[in-house]
Amino acid sequence: MITDKKVEQYCIDHSTPPGSTHKELIQTTHQQLPQAARMQVGALEGRFLSLIAQITGTKTVLEFGTFTGYSALSFAEGLPAGGKVTTLDIDPKATKIAQEHWNKNPNGKKIELILGSALDSAKKLAQEIRQGLRPKFDLAFIDADKANYENYYEASLGLLKSGGVILIDNVLWNGEVLAPEDAAGEAIAKFNEKVTSDNRVEKVLLPIRDGIYLIRT
Repeated sequence: MITDKKVEQYCIDHSTPPGSTHKELIQTTHQQLPQAARMQVGALEGRFLSLIAQITGTKTVLEFGTFTGYSALSFAEGLPAGGKVTTLDIDPKATKIAQEHWNKNPNGKKIELILGSALDSAKKLAQEIRQGLRPKFDLAFIDADKANYENYYEASLGLLKSGGVILIDNVLWNGEVLAPEDAAGEAIAKFNEKVTSDNRVEKVLLPIRDGIYLIRT
């Protein structure tokens, strides 16, 4: 996390608070998956995702990486009735927690979980779009294994409508993108350079939580 913890808490305190299901989801994640809980989207970023969905008039979201479902629920909260979040993940244990909490929230009915390889699932979604079985997505959110960020990004570009939005999490990697110390840091630094030089999109890198790339296709 880039922002000073006290500053971030100040921001949280001055934002619309998370609902009861979100709070319960945070608690459950820390209890059942304590070693991985840091992967969860926090209250501030969750509110940001929800507002972005509302502001852009998003109706369909594609998410790479579900974990315990906080971000998917945040997006669903920002969608209109009939909106849909399609979230891709490979972990049945974490997504079981997600589904249990989605079922407690009226916005959970807007969420579609697809288990399996995200890239394989993306190929199936592309085929469904070509066959007219579903529309192109309005917004994509990438928050999965860092080594595949470039692949998820390219897949998103093919699945989004013109003028769609891509949000990419953890693109500052706790500041280590300045001098990468591990494979994930190196992958993200390399990916950031790719996006920077990509003339197909408009972009701004925001220092929210651990860094969010906001991209318009």
